[in-house]
Amino acid sequence: MNVQQLLNTLKNGDLLFVPDTNDDLSQMIAKSTVSEIEVQFNAHKNYTHVGILERSLAGFFVLHATPAKGCIRETLTDFLIEQQSLDVYRLKRSTANHESAIRRGKKLLGEPYNDSFIAEQPGYYCSEFVCALYPNLFAQIPMSFGSGGSILPEWISYYKKLNLPIPNGLPGSSPNSLLKQDITVFITTLYRE
Repeated sequence: MNVQQLLNTLKNGDLLFVPDTNDDLSQMIAKSTVSEIEVQFNAHKNYTHVGILERSLAGFFVLHATPAKGCIRETLTDFLIEQQSLDVYRLKRSTANHESAIRRGKKLLGEPYNDSFIAEQPGYYCSEFVCALYPNLFAQIPMSFGSGGSILPEWISYYKKLNLPIPNGLPGSSPNSLLKQDITVFITTLYRE
């Protein structure tokens, strides 16, 4: 399939999942959100970022929340520059209103990144941003900052710098938790050119 045919398969509201990278925060999230069994049996790719696709007459755009820029809208081309690849998933529910989700996302542009992952703190982290665009669609899960109820030393240092308690067990989300809810279907993989 050539690039144009691949782009023609994309729809407004598709979710773009980015596999883990060598970035420190990505590695911390990766170690905390996929179980050891899943990694051992390669049952699930490990995703550490998610955004939503806007397909319009002006082109393809991604709305997402990043640590460096907060809640932003950028071209799919610019988004792919930062990634080696990404996997496109589509919501199974035909009742999801993608246009409303995109409108909600545009109203959140400029909000800061929620680097605490605590819902009561200002801003949004990537999966929290996606959940805010589709209210009542994704279930919140108890957040995990290590395997088996433990907390990784990296997270202890991270939250010490923030001067906040680690929200281990509090309701939240991650890119992996969105996929585990089985309300999406894999569409394709996009690669950086």
